[in-house]
Amino acid sequence: MAEILRYTLQIALISFMIGSLSDTGLKLDLADARAAVGDVRFLLSSLFWCFMAGPLLAIAVSHFLGLSEPYALGLMLLGLTPCAPFLPVLSDVAKASSAYAAAFILIAALGTIIVMPVATPFVAPDLHAGVGVVARPLLLLVLAPFVVGIIVRQLSADFANRCDPIIRKLVTFSIIVLFLSAIAQNWGDMLGAIGTRAIAAQLIYYALLGAGSYALSFGLPHEKRSVIALGVATRNVGAALAPLSAIPGSDPRASTMCILAACITPFVGFAFAKLLSLSRSVRREPGPG
Repeated sequence: MAEILRYTLQIALISFMIGSLSDTGLKLDLADARAAVGDVRFLLSSLFWCFMAGPLLAIAVSHFLGLSEPYALGLMLLGLTPCAPFLPVLSDVAKASSAYAAAFILIAALGTIIVMPVATPFVAPDLHAGVGVVARPLLLLVLAPFVVGIIVRQLSADFANRCDPIIRKLVTFSIIVLFLSAIAQNWGDMLGAIGTRAIAAQLIYYALLGAGSYALSFGLPHEKRSVIALGVATRNVGAALAPLSAIPGSDPRASTMCILAACITPFVGFAFAKLLSLSRSVRREPGPG
C-alpha cells in the first residue's frame, strides 16, 4: 500500500507540474508580454520583488517564527518560485493589465529557471543539491512544458484556447490527488504542520509580499503594480517541488510545506485580487458635489 501511495504521489506531482506550466504557456500572449517587458520600471520592480525581496523575506519570516528546518526549507524554496499559473485570472479580478500579467509570467518563469539552481545551494545548504541537480527537473518539468505551451499558442491560438479548459481540469484533478495522497502517505506530517506555525508563516509571507510590493512599487499605476503584487503573493508550487522531487531522502515535511501552498496561495491570491479591485473602485468614485 505504501508503494502504491508513493507512486501515486509521484505521478500526481509530475502531472500537476507539467499541466500547470503548459497551461501557463497556452495562455501566454507572447506579443503582449514582449511589449510589456520593455517597460524598464516594471521589469526592474518585478525582478526585485521576485528574486531579491521574496527570498530574503522567506528567510526572515522563517527565523522570526522559529520554523523547524524542513518547513523553513519549504518556505525558502517557495520564496524562489514566484507567480502562480492562474495570475491572468487574478489580474482580471483586480482589473489589472492583462498584457503586464503575461509579461510577469514570462519574467517569473525564466527568472526562476535561472536563479533557483544558483540560489538553492546558498539558501538551503542542508538540501545538498548542486546546480545540476536543481536545474534538471526545472528544465524538464518547468521550462519544457512552458515552452511547449507557448509554441502551441503561437501556432494556433484557437487550439490553445480549446486545450486550456481540458488541461485546467487535469491540473485541478492532479492537485486533489496530490493533496489526498500526500495526506494518506504523510498524514502525521500534515497534521503536525498545524501546530508548527507553517500555515501562519505562509499567510504572513504572502501578505507582506503582496502589500509591500503594491505599496512600494513607486511610479507604477494600479494596473501594473497590481500585477506585481498578485504575482509575488502567489507561488509556483510545481517549481518549488521540483528540486525536492529530484533529491532522494529529502525531508517529506519540506514537500508538505509546498503542497500546503497549493491550497493557500489560491485563497490568498483571490482575496487579495478582490481587495485590489475594491480599492481601485473606491479611488475612482467621484467625491460629493
